[in-house]
Amino acid sequence: MSSSQTRNNNNDGTPPASPNLSSSNGDDGGQVASSEADVLDDEPKNLILNIISQLRIGMDLSRITLPTFILEPRSMLEKLTDFMAHEELLAAVPKVQDPLERAIAVLKWYMSGFYIKPQGVKKPYNPILGETFRSHWRHEAGKPSDCGNGDSITHYVAEQVSHHPPISALYVSNRKEGFIINGSIHPRSRFLGTSAASILEGEAVLTLLPFDNEQYIITFPSAYARGILFGTLLMEMCGVVTITCPKTGIKSEVDFKAKPFWGGEYNAIVGKIKNSRGDTLYNISGLWDEQITITNTKTKQSTVLWDPRGAQRLPRYVRSIEEQDEFESQRLWSNVTEAIRKKDQRLATDEKTKLEDAQRQAVKERKDAGMAWNPRLFTTEDEGRTWTYKYINLSPYDPSEGVEEEKDGIIYPTGKGLQHVVDSVGKRTEDPVS
Repeated sequence: MSSSQTRNNNNDGTPPASPNLSSSNGDDGGQVASSEADVLDDEPKNLILNIISQLRIGMDLSRITLPTFILEPRSMLEKLTDFMAHEELLAAVPKVQDPLERAIAVLKWYMSGFYIKPQGVKKPYNPILGETFRSHWRHEAGKPSDCGNGDSITHYVAEQVSHHPPISALYVSNRKEGFIINGSIHPRSRFLGTSAASILEGEAVLTLLPFDNEQYIITFPSAYARGILFGTLLMEMCGVVTITCPKTGIKSEVDFKAKPFWGGEYNAIVGKIKNSRGDTLYNISGLWDEQITITNTKTKQSTVLWDPRGAQRLPRYVRSIEEQDEFESQRLWSNVTEAIRKKDQRLATDEKTKLEDAQRQAVKERKDAGMAWNPRLFTTEDEGRTWTYKYINLSPYDPSEGVEEEKDGIIYPTGKGLQHVVDSVGKRTEDPVS
């Protein structure tokens, strides 16, 4: 492990105490907390009730300043890496030759990150416009992380490309293992009277390079904070998500179920895998934070699709805070995070306000100067509905390229060099459309 890129051993969803350990979601195989709920003391409960008294049902919460005690001490850009906690499952997908088995493998990977959650109701930081987060996972030849292709690195780059409305764009690449992901997430928050909803719009597109760039279009469930007025605070994932492969016509549908008022279980899911004719080939059931079962509709045979209990996560590496740019998530929010860790909510609020005030001032200065904001790493051609990584590479991996590396958010093959990638993008944007 290099001195500049370290990993975290914590398992509680909070950043480590040492400044040299900058990964913050326990990617070493930490176990999820057993409790789902969070019981508030009188002071924070009264603060929430005071905020609620100012809200109307259906109101957009994106402009509401939330108390820091309900914040998960990491940015949304970093939280999105939970989907890569078992990245070795994704790296195995391009090796599956049968289209149906491949779709099942994609679903298994997708379901593998949901169990990583803080106790009770916690919301990640709303990223600042222009904020970025970078990390990577390593596959090493001859070790358990080896997926059959020897040494390789999976890189993750994310950028906040819009603040109002909030949009987070992300890109994941390991072309040697045969995949890339490009996506953008558009969270919308709504007050619903007795609960609050964080509705995740947008999509991610997984591309498998060995199968002529076969794509899987992925959507996300919404999160609901229950017990705001009565009972204990807890978070539920709800809604139907889909994973659709346009090439094969195979589609996975998973319904994250809300617990009924009487009976039922928290975190239950039901789902189906259908072929291009709409026939159900497999049924899915279970709990997304425990065991998920897949059943063949023809043979009635059931097997375990995924069970996170005891699963070891592939370590995630992040540069130390001292070596991060000032707009990288962990460094940008470090003062807020430290105050939350010390349970100093007043200081956390002050530090959070400083960041938000600086962002508002920057917006004003750009408006006064007649300047538009242009994201550094992502671009859009449909007025912000979808965002594409400027340096996206969909070409099959060539061994002469060497291992992919990342610098300043730009992922490039070492055999060609960083400048080659930068120049290629510059030429692509200058060429007229044929």
